[in-house]
Amino acid sequence: MTGNFVMICSFVLSLLLMIIGILAFKYWRRREARRSPLHGKKLANLPGQQLATRINDHGDNLLLAGIVMYLSFPAMLFAWATTRVQWETAHFGTADWLFVIGAICLFAFGMWRYAVHWDARTRARDGLVAEQMTGQLLNRLIGPDSIVAHDLPCEGFNIDHIVIAPRAVYAVETKSFRKPRGSANDSHYKVTFDGEALRFPDWRDEAPITQARRQAKWLARYLSESLGREIPVTPAIALPGWWIDRTEESKRSDVRVFTPMGKGADFLLAGQEVLDDSTRTLVAQAVALRYPAIEN
Repeated sequence: MTGNFVMICSFVLSLLLMIIGILAFKYWRRREARRSPLHGKKLANLPGQQLATRINDHGDNLLLAGIVMYLSFPAMLFAWATTRVQWETAHFGTADWLFVIGAICLFAFGMWRYAVHWDARTRARDGLVAEQMTGQLLNRLIGPDSIVAHDLPCEGFNIDHIVIAPRAVYAVETKSFRKPRGSANDSHYKVTFDGEALRFPDWRDEAPITQARRQAKWLARYLSESLGREIPVTPAIALPGWWIDRTEESKRSDVRVFTPMGKGADFLLAGQEVLDDSTRTLVAQAVALRYPAIEN
């Protein structure tokens, strides 16, 4: 009877500590002074969105089933061992504290990994929503003069969106940066592009500009090798949910920074025609070859 009580208490203690730790962490994270730039915006479902949700749910259930199978024998061994211990004669000595310390360390390690993956999941979710929002808005450009592709697999990276327009091919990288909750002069939702970096309300970031240029360069080289001719590729960065302030330097930059909201992406179809219909079709075919085949 005492062994069963100890076993139940150990599971209950772990469960309570887990619940308290997770709730405390979520409360702490919710008090952060930043939120998604797309907070409160409506996002239409993509084709197969409900099926994708069901697939993820089944994947979670498969993982849970695997964990149950993995822990089945250790859990039963623990239950069996606790019923065999003579608790009336057992003494809790100094060496036994090592197991308590081990349990605390394991719990702390799990909590730390939970925090790491929570933050990574939040960033990935923000990025996914931003890419979906940008993709849906860019799809409005599809027509006789424009072809749009998404999530192009490259060599160890991907290009979020490809817009094949009459003036050029645009390699669009979508970024989602959390913004402050508010300010007296509404500057919390404005970002300034100075031609070399993005200046947010309280920080400056050059990495997106470098990344956009690198990806556009790769795409230009790939199209040149595939088609045997030079294809102009323009790097672009989409910042859904932000207001873009452009300086005179940014207007001379090779990188285009824009918000896809409203008519913010209409400039992609503007300008003198450089790529005729047949060339745009060839570019679209070369892009399509980068996508993997469906497997059983």
